[in-house]
Amino acid sequence: MTPGNPLRDIAGLASDAVAQAANLVQLEFRLARTEIAERSKTWSGGAALCLAGAVFGAVALFMALQAAVIALVAEGLTLLEATLLMTAACLIIAAILFAAGRKRLSFEELTPDRTINQLTRDKNMVKEKMS
Repeated sequence: MTPGNPLRDIAGLASDAVAQAANLVQLEFRLARTEIAERSKTWSGGAALCLAGAVFGAVALFMALQAAVIALVAEGLTLLEATLLMTAACLIIAAILFAAGRKRLSFEELTPDRTINQLTRDKNMVKEKMS
């Protein structure tokens, strides 16, 4: 056997390393797309259920508010006073609920955490292999 050109062997190894790194990056992007698709389906399904619950809740709340207005009228308030009182109470509650919900509604839930962690590990592995 004749010894090969060491520079050609190093170039071949470097070429293989670059090809494997490119393949790894493609796989990581596929993983990211899949993870984002899964999370967005889950998130949109949850949003649809929340919307359906909100519709039924709104109907129930409207009926309860009508009953409260009738009760206030029975206690001696005029229909206008009872309606305005219940409207003010509803506006205050709505503002509190909106503020609390806005704090919890975050698009951070859509972040592909597993992919980011995997990319970080891959980056560290590539650094180790190159040094």
